[in-house]
Amino acid sequence: MSQIQNPEPILITAGGKIKCRRCKARSSRTKLQCSKPALKGKAVCGHHGGHSTGPKTQEGKERIRAAHWKDGSETLESRAERKKKFAEMNRLALSIGINPRKKKVGYGG
Repeated sequence: MSQIQNPEPILITAGGKIKCRRCKARSSRTKLQCSKPALKGKAVCGHHGGHSTGPKTQEGKERIRAAHWKDGSETLESRAERKKKFAEMNRLALSIGINPRKKKVGYGG
């Protein structure tokens, strides 16, 4: 017998006349699932972001990036620079016989 592993949560509304998927969002405070119906073709309701499609234009994407920018330490440019520095450091460590990926044992008593 085959059993369904994760059955789709179904919400029955309008006195049992309408069946639809239930919003999959969970409350971080109560850990309860949202009781609203999900939007058609989406996993969440409009309140939890079902209407959002994200920014489409380059200007909109830049606006989102600027909104999430806190202090400049995590920009795309700084990440690329840090990645280059770590790669160079790993190359130097390997050239003198140190494996930078090997776990060190015996510290901390």
